Amino acid sequence: MTLAAFLAAAWMFADSRAPAAPARPAASPSAVIYNSDGLSDTYDGFHVEPVTLPGGRGPGTIALRVTGPTADFQEVHTKPMHMYVLRDDLSGYQHVHPVDVDGVWTAPVDIDDGGAYRVYIEFTPRGRPAAADPTVLGVPFVIPGDTAMIPVPAPEETATSGDYTVRRLDGTADLTSGAQTALEFQVLRDGQPAELEPYLGAYAHLSNFEVRTQGLKHLHPLPSTGPGLLSFHAAFAERGDKRLFLQFRAGGELHEVAFTLFTT
Repeated sequence: MTLAAFLAAAWMFADSRAPAAPARPAASPSAVIYNSDGLSDTYDGFHVEPVTLPGGRGPGTIALRVTGPTADFQEVHTKPMHMYVLRDDLSGYQHVHPVDVDGVWTAPVDIDDGGAYRVYIEFTPRGRPAAADPTVLGVPFVIPGDTAMIPVPAPEETATSGDYTVRRLDGTADLTSGAQTALEFQVLRDGQPAELEPYLGAYAHLSNFEVRTQGLKHLHPLPSTGPGLLSFHAAFAERGDKRLFLQFRAGGELHEVAFTLFTT
């Protein structure tokens, strides 16, 4: 018997002794999952394709065409579509709002440095249940040239924007993946709780990116329990580092801070 025949016979014998894999339970017909994480250009019957992407540093334009079951999107937090831009080192975050021009969603952006980027779009088709998550799609683009990569910062208890300090109320504690948790912040000015102003139909917006995959989950705060307090209902599916970008309006200006946290 040749060596190849001997190995094939041994493999067939071992395979015949292996226990059969358990059958997967059938999915419930009513269990429809709408959300995605922006790491694919196609999801839930929708597809995004680039029309115009930035090709260099400085002011530029992103224009995307979305095809799918419908082009009629609900206004969620005052906009039919939210767009986010992020570099692969989790820097260069931008949150903008494209407008529909003849079926192409277009928004201005400003790119500071070279590197590999991803643009995410988030929308909710009209008729989708109010409690359902939005659809999130994404496409990559590259800005050529020398690039100064920025390491993801270590977890910190506080972050500042102008005169405002945002404090994570549980400090730098690790969270548990797969468990529902409240992620709480307090916005302070001169050591006192700040008066927050509505921004896009909420008192804050929190974009959570998985550091390992760059998958996006956008969160909005629960009803306020006190001055300057922001509480988010978060459930992190995977362990690992997260990079959070928190936007809020106070003193008539939009502010942005970032936090790093880890889930075990």
